Amino acid sequence: MRLFVAVGVPAEVKRALGEAQKDLPEEGGLKKVEIPQMHITLKFLSDVNPRMLDRVDGVLREIAFAPFRVKVRGIGVFPNDKYIRAVWAGCESPELEDLAKLVNEKLAGMFAQEEFAPHLTIARVKRKLVLDDYLKKYADEKFGEFAVREVYLVESVLSRAGPKYNILSTYGSR
Repeated sequence: MRLFVAVGVPAEVKRALGEAQKDLPEEGGLKKVEIPQMHITLKFLSDVNPRMLDRVDGVLREIAFAPFRVKVRGIGVFPNDKYIRAVWAGCESPELEDLAKLVNEKLAGMFAQEEFAPHLTIARVKRKLVLDDYLKKYADEKFGEFAVREVYLVESVLSRAGPKYNILSTYGSR
């Protein structure tokens, strides 16, 4: 099972990001994330043995967090503007970063620890692409703000049509 831990994004923020996606070039090497699929990944778990699912779920149920707000602002790229592999919108929230760190630490016995970069992917890039004008245009664009009250354990099922996401469990704030 291909799993990740994520925060959902409300429709109005997704719509605003969808408008920004329209300015991306229509090139074969660029694949836009479908608007309904947009989310913030706190931790990608990769391929997980289904027998570990209860253990992962149990660990995530132990994580307590208070509701908090996230601002979505600005567009950037990974790893850099000379070699683009992903186009993202920035997510600003110290609490989001703290929650991702906590998820990473709690799952450290089962999965490799990794740095969290607060972002929301809006496109993936397969070949060399120049987006200088696009990045300048959206550098400080505000896409919205929203409250985070839940975190999800999500299964990603890959197919030729693209990934399909299934929420396996929901974990609420306390």
